Amino acid sequence: MADSLANDIIGAENHLRSERSDFEAMWREVAAQNDPLSPFNGTGDTSVANRGRLAKQFNSRPSLTLQRAASAATSLLVPPGSKWHGLKPVDEELVDNQEATNYCESMRRLLFSWRYDPKANFQGAFGPAYRELMNYGTPCVHIEERFGGDAPFLYRFVPLSQVVFSVDETGVEDTVYRKFAMTAKQMAQKFGESKLSQAAKRALDDPKLRGEKHFDAIHAVYPKTSDKSRFAYDSVYIDVDGKKVMQEGGTYEMPYLMSSFGRVDDHLPYGYAPGLLALAAIKGAHHAKRLFLRAAEKAVDPVMGVSDEHEGTININAGSLVRGAFNRQGRQLIGPIAMGGNPNLGNDTFEMFSADIDACYGMDLFAAVMNKPDMTATEVLSIMEERNNFLSPTFENQEAMLGRCIAREISIVNRKAENGEIDLPPMPDVLRDGEGIDLEFTSPLAQLRKAKQAQANMQAGRAVGELAQFNPAVSDTVDWDELAYQAGDAFGASPTIWADKKVVAATREARAQDAQRQQQLEQQSQQAEQVAKIAPAMKMMEEGA
Repeated sequence: MADSLANDIIGAENHLRSERSDFEAMWREVAAQNDPLSPFNGTGDTSVANRGRLAKQFNSRPSLTLQRAASAATSLLVPPGSKWHGLKPVDEELVDNQEATNYCESMRRLLFSWRYDPKANFQGAFGPAYRELMNYGTPCVHIEERFGGDAPFLYRFVPLSQVVFSVDETGVEDTVYRKFAMTAKQMAQKFGESKLSQAAKRALDDPKLRGEKHFDAIHAVYPKTSDKSRFAYDSVYIDVDGKKVMQEGGTYEMPYLMSSFGRVDDHLPYGYAPGLLALAAIKGAHHAKRLFLRAAEKAVDPVMGVSDEHEGTININAGSLVRGAFNRQGRQLIGPIAMGGNPNLGNDTFEMFSADIDACYGMDLFAAVMNKPDMTATEVLSIMEERNNFLSPTFENQEAMLGRCIAREISIVNRKAENGEIDLPPMPDVLRDGEGIDLEFTSPLAQLRKAKQAQANMQAGRAVGELAQFNPAVSDTVDWDELAYQAGDAFGASPTIWADKKVVAATREARAQDAQRQQQLEQQSQQAEQVAKIAPAMKMMEEGA
C-alpha cells in the first residue's frame, strides 16, 4: 500500500510538472537573464556554477529593478513595522461596541507579535516570495504549525521550481506537490530512522554522507481521501528514490499559500509576470550595455596604427619612451585609429531599455510621489488613485493569499488555546453569539483603494465651503466629522489620533454651555450698563417727585 501510494504521488507530481513545461521554459529564460542564482538555471549549487551564471550578466540594472519591485510589493502589502491588517466584528452593529473592539484589537496584537517573532521567519519567507511574484508570477509560502515553546507557526519560502499545484473550482490551491532535497540526517530528524529507505539508512550510518548526500523527497497535500479522517487534507512525505512513504498524516488547512500575478489559462494556475513582460527589454539592455562597454573600451584604449616607416619596439605604457615615433620631418608614425563609434548612443539605448524595464515592473508609478515630495493633499490623492488603478487588480490576488494565511494562523492559535498551549483573550458573548470576526486590511494598498472616494469627498467639501460664502446655512448639509474621519482613513492615519466620539460630543456640549454662560454674562453686563446709565435720571425723577 505504501509503495503504491508513493508511486501514485510520484506520477501525479510528474504529470503536473509536464503540464507546465511551457511555463518552465519561459521561467528558465527569465532566470538566465535576470535571476542568475535561481534554481531555474540548473540544479548545480556550487560556487563555480554561481560564478558562471553571474558572469553572463552584463549589467545589474534589471536585477536591481526586480529587487526594488519586490520591496515595493512588500511595502504595499506587508510593510515591516506596520500593522497591515485589522480585525472587526462581522456584525456592523457591533463596530462601536467597546467589548468587541477591545477583543479584536487584542487578537490583532497577539497575531502580529507571533508573526514577527524572529523564530517565525515571516519576513524571511514573504520577501523572497514577492521577488518570485514579480519575476515569475507565482509566489509560494509554507506555514508549518509548530509545537512546544516556540512561535505557534513557522513560515518558509518555497521556490516555484520545487512546487507544482492545482486549484479547485474557485481558483484556490487544493493540491500541492513539493519536490525538494533532504540529507539523510534531516530525514532521520523529521521522520525517524525507521522510516528511511535502505539507501538513506546507509548514508546515515556513513559519517561522511549523513550530512552531505541529498535525497529527493516529495511533500504531497491534497483533499482527504477518507471520510473518517478528522483532517481536511491528507499530508504525505515520500522518499522519491526509495519510493517509500516516510510520513502519512493530515492537516486542517492547506499549509501552502500561493497566488498568481495574472493567469492566462483557466486550466493552469500560472500566468504572466513583470519579469516575463520585461524579458525583451532586459535582453536589449544586456546587449546595449555590452555594445556600450566595447565602444567605451575602444575610446579609452583605442587601436593603434603604425606607419610602415616606423622601426623599433612600441611601448604604450604611461611615461614610456618610444623611439622612432616621429620621422625626420616631424610626422607622427604611431597614433590611435579613429573608429567612428559613438559610445553615447550606446548609453542612450541602454537607458531606453532600462526605462522599459522600470515601466514593466511599475517602478515609474512608485517614483511619481518620491520625485515630488512637496505635493498637496489633492495631488497625493490623485497619484494614489492612479497607482490604485494599476496595482489593485494584481495585488488583490495577493491580499486573498494573505487572507488565507491569517485564517490558518487564527485556526492554529485557536487549536493551541483549546489544548492549553497558549492563552487567548476570551471572546465576548456578543461575538460568540453573533457572526464572529472578520478581516480588514489596513495596508498601504488598502489605503490606495480609498483614495478615489477620499478625493471626491474633499472636492465636495471644498465646493460646499465656497458655496457657504454666499449662504452659510449650506454648511449644515455636510457631516464634517465623517468627512474628517474618511480623509484620515484614506491617508492611513492611526485610529488612536481620533478622540472618542462620546468625548467629542461631551467637549462640544461643554463648549456650548460655556458659550451660553458667556452669553448670559454678557447680557447681564449689558443690562448692568444700561441700569447704570439710567440710574442718574431715575434719581433725578425721584428727587423731583
